[in-house]
Amino acid sequence: MNILATPDIRVNEMHFALWSSAYQILDMEGHSDMAQGHFSIRDPDGRGFWMKRVGISLGEVKGADDFVLVDLDGRKLIGGGGVHGEWPIHSEIFRCRPDVNAIGHTHPFYATVFSSATEPLTAVTHEGAVFRGPVPRFTGTSNLVDTPELGRDVAKSLGSHAAVFLRNHGIVFCSKAVEECVLTGIFLEKACKAQLLISASGLRWEPTDPSELETKYLTVMTSSYIRNSWEFFCRKLSRQGS
Repeated sequence: MNILATPDIRVNEMHFALWSSAYQILDMEGHSDMAQGHFSIRDPDGRGFWMKRVGISLGEVKGADDFVLVDLDGRKLIGGGGVHGEWPIHSEIFRCRPDVNAIGHTHPFYATVFSSATEPLTAVTHEGAVFRGPVPRFTGTSNLVDTPELGRDVAKSLGSHAAVFLRNHGIVFCSKAVEECVLTGIFLEKACKAQLLISASGLRWEPTDPSELETKYLTVMTSSYIRNSWEFFCRKLSRQGS
């Protein structure tokens, strides 16, 4: 099915190019797990959200025909592929968080390992400071979040935060914009890797002082830093494809 042949007032080729880049960058930065994981974008016309179709990996998302439009009740409205069973993660967060326009659910190695820990995530490096304190954990199940009830529980655990761990499963991260959401997912994986490595090293170590977290967040997550970081990852992606 050619999605671009479907009447859509606001969704166009530029949107699909941006969304495809988001998927490919997450793949490049270690978020792929075979054909699992997904990234969603709130539909500009208020019909629900766009996400990749079932059966392809993050890195295999290339353009419009790899997307489906899903309403908040899980019904596919546009697209030729299937809908991921964990669509309730996205629908319930979009319902609860009007400030959020992009959501990722992935299984990057270090963050997924860290999701099984009971210790809180602390800011070993700058990336950890992006979260302004401990990242909450959803503990309702370690299995798939495939019902609206579980989706609502994940959204409740997330609260107003930028990310949440799914116990023994993976991570969910969100933001107001596609670019910032992708960076949030990348930074969470880096922050988990840093803490796991320093904790296993046997060295004495200290996390960032809590009094500095807000200042470091405001220093790191400026609009220019987000733009420059996104453009860096786009260039890196382009080099890999050349």
